[in-house]
Amino acid sequence: MNPRVAIVSLNYNGKGLLEKYLPSLQRAVKYSKFSCELWVLDNCSSDGSTELIKQKFSYVKIFEAKENKVLCSYNDFAAASDHDILIFMNNDIDVEERFVDPLVEPFLNDDTIFFVTPKCFSMADRRYEGNKTKAGIRYGVFWATSVYPGHEKEIETPSRSFQGGFGALDRKKFLTLGGYDDLYLPGRLEDADICFRAQKRGWKVLYAPKSVVFHEGGTSFHKRFGIKKTLTVNWRNTFLFMRKNLTAPRFIWQFIFWMPLRLAYSVLTGRWEFAAGFWQSLFLMSEAAKRRKVLAAKGLMMGVSDEQIFKNSVSV
Repeated sequence: MNPRVAIVSLNYNGKGLLEKYLPSLQRAVKYSKFSCELWVLDNCSSDGSTELIKQKFSYVKIFEAKENKVLCSYNDFAAASDHDILIFMNNDIDVEERFVDPLVEPFLNDDTIFFVTPKCFSMADRRYEGNKTKAGIRYGVFWATSVYPGHEKEIETPSRSFQGGFGALDRKKFLTLGGYDDLYLPGRLEDADICFRAQKRGWKVLYAPKSVVFHEGGTSFHKRFGIKKTLTVNWRNTFLFMRKNLTAPRFIWQFIFWMPLRLAYSVLTGRWEFAAGFWQSLFLMSEAAKRRKVLAAKGLMMGVSDEQIFKNSVSV
């Protein structure tokens, strides 16, 4: 198998970021042993991003979204593409030149792999950010994190993971799953959702630490919404994720038991984002339930158990 690979940098009004980070992606394209192309998926930018690419980075191909659907714009790119492996990237990421091949190589000998995510450090201080991700249910609510007790001992070890905000995926499997779900717009948890659904089918999510990237971070979502609104959206989407995807009765009962206590704590301590996120989620619960029924009708709720998926995520 000699897969065709596309690195796809998602951009919205990130002209300055493209100018900084496209050169490193191009170096990675040239270094890779695979047939690899570099694309920018532009989400209706108004800052001259596409003009910059045409003038300064003629080697980069452009896919212009018809509307800005944030991560869901990847769905249209994937449908129009004929590549085997897509490497989805933020526009604020610098990469080591050898970052491509460790992401692609696992696909060569295992047709159950859905997603492979790189090791990520912060740009500013080279602090580890992820993406060896564990997930589970804590005090009744879904959580996922790459920074957990003892993570320092595991970041150099290839392993299973739960999700990654960026990395390589099997394009056909991505389309089979329906791509990212616009239920979560304007963003947060789309990646957790699709990786969970993939694992329900028995497909794997892996962490490849030999692939290294550096993330500037805080350049789009936080600037647009601010920290408090970002937290509110994150909590809202957490509850929608649970309503749509979880099937284990014990997790549902844990949610029922803990929610009154957690809501009271949120109000009493002035941490309103949790309570506000729950309130906002109520207006979308019927839509989450409809999407759950669609998954059930397709037989996609009866694969690997919730417990096993979370157990797999904590294995090294």
